[in-house]
Amino acid sequence: MLQKIILRDQIGSWLQEQLLSGSLQNGEKLSLVDISKDLEVSVTPIREALSQLSRAGIVETIPNRGFFVPALSAKEAQDIYPAIYALEKLALEQSKLDSELLIRLKQIQTKFENAISNEEAARFDLEFHEILISNYENRVTANILRDLKIRVFFYELEYMNSKNHKKSSETHLKIIQALEVGNKSKAYRLLQQNWETSAEFIEKHYAKNSSIL
Repeated sequence: MLQKIILRDQIGSWLQEQLLSGSLQNGEKLSLVDISKDLEVSVTPIREALSQLSRAGIVETIPNRGFFVPALSAKEAQDIYPAIYALEKLALEQSKLDSELLIRLKQIQTKFENAISNEEAARFDLEFHEILISNYENRVTANILRDLKIRVFFYELEYMNSKNHKKSSETHLKIIQALEVGNKSKAYRLLQQNWETSAEFIEKHYAKNSSIL
């Protein structure tokens, strides 16, 4: 039983990496047969992994049709961004800030600034936020946040596709500067601004492109 659970979790992690790499697209059907061939495992643990991801809201189960990467929707974006900010702010409030954390933030910020594609920029953007709360010790909340951020990746990719890389980069730098001088209150405001800027763009984007709602 233990090996079965480990295999299911490994497949789940692999699927999440596929989502974050841009290999899977929103609205795409997830073929158990194709995944089975790629990973050289039976469909049973794949189905279990997808069911687990479905419960976390990362994939969608449609009765009699199978598993899908959920299509983007304005309503989901309106729900997900405030939730991410609230949990991330809580995590940052309860995190220890040290010199090593600041070094790691600067390193990922450099990668973000030098990203060669929108997909890479979106991944480095999320990694910046992951590092920001990496000293947070509440694993339950941290795992919930990770699931939400996997889902928000597709929205952030849409944001980066519209040449908003520079806006996020500027806010990241200001967050780092605020943390360097110990001004957590300012860092919280900037963090909220960072997520709200993305959310506002997504809302306007879908208002103009209602056909994809």
